[in-house]
Amino acid sequence: MWIIDFFKSNCKNCYACVRACPVNAIQVQAEQAKIVKERCIGCGKCLKVCPKNAKHVQSELEKVKTYLKQEGKVVASVAPSFAALFDKGSEKLPAALKKLGFDVVEETVVGAELVTEVYEAYSKMPGDQCYMTSCCPTVNALIQKHYPEIIPFLIPVVSPAACHGKMIKRHYGKETKVVFIGPCLSKKIEGIEEESIDAVLTFEELLEWIKEEKIDWENLQTMPFDATEERQRRYPIVGGMTHTIKDQSLPRKIIQIDGVDECIDMMPHIMKGAFKNTLIEIHGCRQSCISGAGMPQDGVNIYERRERIKKYAEEQSIEVAPEEEKTTTDSINLHKEFHNLKHQLKIPSEEEIESILNSIGKETKLDELNCGSCGYKTCRDKAIAVFNDMAEPNMCLPFMRQKAETLTNIIFEATPNLIIMVNEALEVIEINPAARNFFDLSKDISNRLPVSALMDEESFKEVRRMKKSILNQKIFLHGIDATVVQSIIWSDYHAIMVWIANDVTYDEKKNKQLQNMKIEAIDMAQQVINKQMTVAQEIASLLGETTAETKVTLTKLKQLIQEEEAMKR
Repeated sequence: MWIIDFFKSNCKNCYACVRACPVNAIQVQAEQAKIVKERCIGCGKCLKVCPKNAKHVQSELEKVKTYLKQEGKVVASVAPSFAALFDKGSEKLPAALKKLGFDVVEETVVGAELVTEVYEAYSKMPGDQCYMTSCCPTVNALIQKHYPEIIPFLIPVVSPAACHGKMIKRHYGKETKVVFIGPCLSKKIEGIEEESIDAVLTFEELLEWIKEEKIDWENLQTMPFDATEERQRRYPIVGGMTHTIKDQSLPRKIIQIDGVDECIDMMPHIMKGAFKNTLIEIHGCRQSCISGAGMPQDGVNIYERRERIKKYAEEQSIEVAPEEEKTTTDSINLHKEFHNLKHQLKIPSEEEIESILNSIGKETKLDELNCGSCGYKTCRDKAIAVFNDMAEPNMCLPFMRQKAETLTNIIFEATPNLIIMVNEALEVIEINPAARNFFDLSKDISNRLPVSALMDEESFKEVRRMKKSILNQKIFLHGIDATVVQSIIWSDYHAIMVWIANDVTYDEKKNKQLQNMKIEAIDMAQQVINKQMTVAQEIASLLGETTAETKVTLTKLKQLIQEEEAMKR
């Protein structure tokens, strides 16, 4: 994993990080942002703008805690920008670090002294060569990964942090663990590259650690650093490096550049030789280290932080522990090699670029808005990114908006549903073709027509008053002898009502006809039943008379037979 990345579950493909990244090091695939380490310069801009807190910074805190539990010596090298963290009480930081377990606590400015001597030496070199300071790891990464042509202008010396690490290991032994603590996220990159730095913590991580350990800051005693260099304390502000050069009568002009965007703007001019006989003090962060990505977001502005640094630099140290021996540039190797690390993107053909542009609705030059909403300066740059799988076509905001509007228009125009948009004044502001045909309206008179001219407005008044939608309500429109099922949707955002209805007149008539047919069928069935009852009654009556006559006849026949039998006897 790279030093910084994003939590996939939190990333909501808003592209804020893509727009913020000055070197297009953010890859978007499957609507998820990912940092491409081959292009990343560790400036941390992407993390500062993430609205969903999807950032993930690789922390070495557990590694540091492990060092502190082991037998060997652990030394904290604290960047001078620590003074910007505190309005007062900064002198308690050494005591806090000792309480956390560090054996030795020194200021990184001890190493800055030697690095500044190298800068001064290069500034005095003959010729009109332009030289650039190389203590900012963000700038070093920017040049090596994106502008390798600038490498010859970089002064080939390690940073104050790396220099201090070398000094510590030389003094206390190679096995000593050096933990750099500072405001810089890209120092984590330097920590990977430099053997003299064993771990890197940001100030944000340090303050969280102090809070986690429940260290009572108010009751801490003031304590001096075990080693410091007062003259170098301005290092973390613009002009601080060159201010500490002992000989200010340099043959070269000195200029300062701060901020990644400003650095990038200057690169082409440096390559063209616009800065002859110049020493450029260059910083990746605006106003230098005091606005580093590893500084806590405590609401303190950079100008207030700068004043705190100045105040700290002007104060005399409480006490400075004496050095046992003076380290010089001759006694320690400060040379640093810079390399061409450029990650070259594949360059598509003109036909391939046009094909990608056409796929996102850019069919002519006029369609190429170059709005930058996707994070790329031009539409063509975006097309190249898509070709290299660094971006997705749907990252184009104007295209997606046009696509959504087109789809909405298609639905609005083609749907058989009746749709009318009504403002708070109960006027028709938009009507679709189906509704226009239903009410037999011409296009010229449909807009701004009072809704009362089409139907009863009481339902609209109720929705407007309650600001609550009505759903699936069946109504009869007397003016056109029609029945519809209506829904009136209230939109808070637009303060309009959307009337959506289905014409159910035909269904209602069919249902009524069917109902009439059922009633007629029932009537006919009743008539049949009545007739059957009458017939049954008549049959029963006839059967009764016949049975009575038969009974009388049989009785007479029986009597006659009985009389004949009696006479025979």
